[in-house]
This record gives sequence, C-alpha cells and structure tokens, in this order.
Amino acid sequence: MSRDENMNEITYFRLVGEQISRMPKTLVSKVIDDLENHASDYAFDDGDLVHDLKRAIIEIKYANHIITELRERVESCESEIKRLEMLAHRAN
Repeated sequence: MSRDENMNEITYFRLVGEQISRMPKTLVSKVIDDLENHASDYAFDDGDLVHDLKRAIIEIKYANHIITELRERVESCESEIKRLEMLAHRAN
C-alpha cells in the first residue's frame, strides 16, 4: 500500500468516526440492532460476509462505547472549566 493510499484510508476512517460520533445514540443503537438481526438470519452460514458483518457489529459497539465515555469526559471537563472560570472571576 502506498503512502497516499494509506493517508486516504486514514482520512476516510477519521471522517467516518466523526460522522458516527455525531449520530444520535438512538440511531446508533437502531443500526446495531438492524445489523444483528441481519446477521442472526444467517447464523449458521459460514461465509465471509456474515463473519465480517458480525465482526463489524462488535467493532461498532466498542467504538460506540468509547464515544459515549469520551462524551461524558468532555461534559465533565466543560463543567470543571465553568467552575474554574467562576472562581477566577470571583477572585478578580
């Protein structure tokens, strides 16, 4: 894989990650549920597509969990910043 192809792939996944992070939680849950339903229809199929679909479900769930944790950390940091700004304002 050339350097340009690698950079294009990194950019693509970065953009996909940004799009997923902006999706409402209910939509992400619905997409995951739909994918699981499709995969369960072919539970006994040993094809590559089904295997890839099941792996994608696990990876999406994991990424969604990380995104949720990061959102919580950002909210916590934002509230801490507001608190410190108020303290600094009072001190002046």
